[in-house]
This record gives sequence, structure tokens and C-alpha cells, in this order.
Amino acid sequence: MKKIAILFLTLLFTSCEGLLEEVPTDRLSQENFYKSKEDLIAALNAVYAQVRGANSYGTNYPAQLNGMSDFCISRGTQIPVSEFQGLDGTNIGRTDVIWRDLFQSINSSNIVIQAVKGVNITDAEKNAIEAEARFLRALNYYNLVRNYGGVPLRTTPIGEVSQVRGKRASVDEVYKLITDDLQYAETNLPKTVTSGQAGRPTLYAAKLLLASVYLTRENWTLARDKADEVIKSGLYSLVEVKTSDDFEKLYGADLTTTSEEVFYIKYARITGQGWGYPSYQHPADGPYTTGVRAHFTLPTLPLIKNWSDKDLRKDYNLYSSYTNRSGRLTTFPTAEPICFRKFRDTPANPAGNDFPLLRYAEALLIYAEAVSQANNGPTAQALESLNKVHRRAYGYPSGAASPVDFTLEGQSAASFRELVMTERAYEFMMEASRWYDLKRLGVAKLKEIIKTARGKDVKDAHLFWPIPKQEMDNNPDLSPADQNPGY
Repeated sequence: MKKIAILFLTLLFTSCEGLLEEVPTDRLSQENFYKSKEDLIAALNAVYAQVRGANSYGTNYPAQLNGMSDFCISRGTQIPVSEFQGLDGTNIGRTDVIWRDLFQSINSSNIVIQAVKGVNITDAEKNAIEAEARFLRALNYYNLVRNYGGVPLRTTPIGEVSQVRGKRASVDEVYKLITDDLQYAETNLPKTVTSGQAGRPTLYAAKLLLASVYLTRENWTLARDKADEVIKSGLYSLVEVKTSDDFEKLYGADLTTTSEEVFYIKYARITGQGWGYPSYQHPADGPYTTGVRAHFTLPTLPLIKNWSDKDLRKDYNLYSSYTNRSGRLTTFPTAEPICFRKFRDTPANPAGNDFPLLRYAEALLIYAEAVSQANNGPTAQALESLNKVHRRAYGYPSGAASPVDFTLEGQSAASFRELVMTERAYEFMMEASRWYDLKRLGVAKLKEIIKTARGKDVKDAHLFWPIPKQEMDNNPDLSPADQNPGY
């Protein structure tokens, strides 16, 4: 994948200087390279390669988003992320490369979408390859629009910097492209992936991502229906647990896939192929992935304080002491007493854990929230979906009634949504989703939650990341007025 990425980056920024210059047949170009299905698959691999690294999904993306939650506090150079006053230069540099890599990945998707039309393969094969490229383009635009607001829409390949153009589209226009891409993807992607292809999207990954999009847009009925299609497919199930360590069967570094995986960014314990983010959770001398301990939490924060010790996720996610590599029991500093350990591997880098972007628990919790919101109150089906996730967390079989079940008695749409949001916070802790959930509740509610938990007043500048200076300088369709507030 590294070689493929280098090849396509070279192609991306190379252009001919003379119209009459003959291109030697032993040289590759975007126009003459794509001859077979194998060429197109190689091009698809480049789409993944550009966002798997440390600059985006590998490290910067989850690190920035987790640090903006109400239960996680950042250390070191990440401190401004958790102060909610807007980003400083160091962290602007981090969000700048997230923008760059996501748009490079979008550009590689566009190359595939354009090239597939000219390759001599069956229509079904063409449609499936285009669908995968459009799924990945939609995923990247979804993460761009939620972090930057409206962004330029690019649906054709860009070959050089001088071609970087495009006004900021409206948020609605970005979501229209995302929805169109995912609807195409759910129609043309395969139902399941073939053996050895874990990490590629299926039509149910497209449906679940669509459900998430609809939930964000508060289109409750469509969110409900798409999540329900994933649930009723019968292809997925919660990974059952009886002890906290059993969650390794869901997140462990040695896993290839699980019954809960819908779409993950895949990593391996191989130099250049590992996941960098786990190093943000652990100390350098601990029993897990060698790290920098960039994130911690406090027992006084509401979600941590109110978390039942009987919830197995608590012990799995949090730790306050460890035996270091010299055999000495070590506790974290008093000011930073608890760290996160969901993603863990052997005491070396890189970590082999996968980044779980879409899993079955998401389908259940989207369904629960969307049903209640659409119905102006929870139903028995919504309650059961929530309870399945909740039971599993306490070590009970997810499909049978348990002593920890929530009930419908006294529940309104508002109170039930709060239950679901709390369950999401615990279930998806450190999976880079809490900030998005807080934003879905509205700016006023987000600010209230952060003020209560952290005692911080959230500045409007912190709600969106700045458009990179390089984009502002190179894109003639943007003016200083297009920059996000506060930057």
C-alpha cells in the first residue's frame, strides 16, 4: 500500500509541459495506466493509504476529537484542544494535515471514479469499484463537513496545485453529495466481503454510514430505517462478554475481524502499517503500547463519576496504576490520576488494533434514538435496542432480559435520548465520536455540558477547525471572509 500511495501521489502532481510531447509507452500516467481490474484495485488501495497514516485517521484525527470531549483531557502540546478556546498554531498544523490527507484521499477516489469507465470489465465490476470509491469519498466528506463546516466540493481529479479551486459549498450541498454517494454505494457494493478482504466496505457499511448521516441531520425516520436494515440483515451481532478482559474479543490487536465489525480502518503490527493513536493513551514504561500518555481523565467528571463499577466497560477503559517494565507498581500523577486503555497492544510500536468507525452497536443505538425521536417517545423496540448494548456492558447475554434493563416507565423522548447519549458515551469511549454527539445536541447544549463537566466556556472558534492557510492561499475562489470564525 505504501508503494501504491507513492505512485499515485507522483501521478497526482505530475503534468505534461508540452501538448505535442509524445508520452513514452514505458511511462505511467493517469490516462494510460488503468487497463485492468487489478489496476483499479491498486488505485482503490491508494485511497485508503492516504488516510491511514498519522496525519489523519492514524493519529491526529482521533487525538483531536477525543481531546474535545467532556470526559477526556489532553496533555502536552494537545492541551489547547481541551481548553475549548480555539486551536493554537501547533494544533492548527495538525488539523491542516487532516484536511490535506482527506482531500488527497477524495482526489484519489475521483481518479478511480473517472478511470473505471474506460476499463474493459463487466458493468457489475465497474459499479462495485465505483461504489467503493464513492463510499470512501462520502466518509471523508462526512468528517470534513462536521469539523470544518461547508467545504469545496471536488468530484473530478486534480492533477496540480494550480487546479485547486472551488468555493465553500453550503453544509446542505456537502450532505447532498455524501447522501448521493452512499445511496449509490448501498445499491452497488457487495453484501459481504470475500475472504481476506476485511476492511473493505459492504452495502451494509453504506447503510450504517447513511444512518449516521441521517441521525446527524435529524432525519429520524430515515436514520431509523437504515439502521433497521443493518439490524435485520442478520449478518452482525454483539460480541458477548462476561469479564472486562473479554472486550479484547472486540478490540484486541490480534483480531482480524469480529461479528460486530461493519467498517473499520484496518491496521497491523507491522512497521508502517500500525495504528499510531494507541500511543496517546499509554505511558512510555507501561505494559501496553509504548506511548506518550497524551490523554487522561478525572474521577470528578460527571460521566466518570457516575459510571457504575458493575459496567465492565469501566474497568476495560480506565486504569489508574500499572506495573512498569522494571516490575514496579506505578500510579499516575495526582493531577492526572486516570488514563484510558481501550486500545492496547504489546509494549512496542506500532499497535495492531483497528480503528472501529462503524460497528453493530452503532446500528442498535442509532435505531433506539431515531425511533424515539421520530415517535416523540420511546417504543418497546427502541428500548430493546438500547438494552441489548447495556446488558452486554454488564456481562449479561445481550438478547435476554436482565436485572440492569432500562424500562419505559416515566420515559419521555428527552429523557430517553439522554439515556442513549450516555450509553453512547460509554460504549464508544475514545472512538472519536463524543464531540460529534455533543454537537448534534446543539451549540447551547454542548456549551452547557462542557461548562458543567470541565468548567470551561466554549468559544465559538472551537466549534470548527480553521481552513488551512495553504488552501486559502492556493484556492482563488476563497477569500479571507471564507475562513471559519476566530481564525
